[in-house]
Amino acid sequence: MPIVGKLGFDKVLFSKIAAGRAKYMAYSKAQLTERTKLGDETDRRDFFYYLLRARDPETGVGFTTPELWGRVQLAAIQLTRATSIIAGSDTTSTAMAATFFYLVRNAAALQKATAEVRGVFSDVEEITQGAGLNSCTYLRACVDEAMRMSPSVLLGGITIDGEHIPEGTVVGTPHYTIHHNGSYYPDPFTYTPERWITGSHKSQDGERVITASEVEVAQSAFCPFSIGPRGCIGKGLAYQEMMTTLARTLYLYDIRKAPGVVDPGEGNPRNEYGRHRVQEFQLIDQFTSLKDGPIIEFRKRV
Repeated sequence: MPIVGKLGFDKVLFSKIAAGRAKYMAYSKAQLTERTKLGDETDRRDFFYYLLRARDPETGVGFTTPELWGRVQLAAIQLTRATSIIAGSDTTSTAMAATFFYLVRNAAALQKATAEVRGVFSDVEEITQGAGLNSCTYLRACVDEAMRMSPSVLLGGITIDGEHIPEGTVVGTPHYTIHHNGSYYPDPFTYTPERWITGSHKSQDGERVITASEVEVAQSAFCPFSIGPRGCIGKGLAYQEMMTTLARTLYLYDIRKAPGVVDPGEGNPRNEYGRHRVQEFQLIDQFTSLKDGPIIEFRKRV
């Protein structure tokens, strides 16, 4: 409601959120001012380069400073990891945090991911974007499985149970709900990277064969970056960031769940339903996913 902002009620009712928003707005305005000074006569082909060169096809006039400011905010709120400040940091860090959370609680997955990385590369400086990193299919499966279980953006929706929905009503389904639908993901609350890779896999429960059709079904419902024309255009960049960071970490360090420490990222059986699963990384929806943890112990590889 506009009246809330005009009267300053937001600073009273939501003081922490208002302070964080003001800090972000000041930062992004400073970045806009600094980048605008460079103009479009530069070798930097970044987001602003194309905004500064854009012209109205009828008038030939470019964006004004307020319009540029509006575009920056639109990018930060709606578009992508590649062109925004909030989405580019919080979502990727949440996905990596979730991957670490699940790996240190699933010894077999951690062992396989670590062995894959250390088998592909002989030096940490080799771990860069390219064929070697792309060949780490199990590590990629670990990332996808973490994003399935703990989506970085918990887009909302409503629960519909026999209720009539009037014509014209926009209905949404949260990523979390889709990603935990047993029709697409058998045993949906279990971290199973193997579900993304066709072939035979050994586990503590024996050997299981994942068919191509099972992987296809899983992929069909997988939407951590959204889908369609509004899907995240920074998807490729996000994967490169996560894969490079995770691969370098697993190459250099042995990791485990920190012993003797209560991890705030875990659920608790005493919590409300949905927050009771100890092995599920806990996230809070506030535009992007807010998290606390995981707490992990790193030991330099010998």
